[in-house]
Amino acid sequence: MTERALPLALRRRQDRAAIREDIAPYVGTSVAQRSEILDALCRLAAEQIAARPDGRRVLRHQDPRSPDDEQLWLRLMAATR
Repeated sequence: MTERALPLALRRRQDRAAIREDIAPYVGTSVAQRSEILDALCRLAAEQIAARPDGRRVLRHQDPRSPDDEQLWLRLMAATR
């Protein structure tokens, strides 16, 4: 199968072209419009997690911090005091 025979979504693209295509619907939107989009995405994510039988466990999960990240966090907190 040739590249042209593939659906557009499966064809190889340059990274920049792919990013431009992804953000095209949002270019020129206001901060308020982007805030509404973000709010809708968060609601959708909450609905999907709530539908899982292990939804509470998913929401409680936190990736552990690496020792380097922990030290950086402590240094930054000390610098703000």
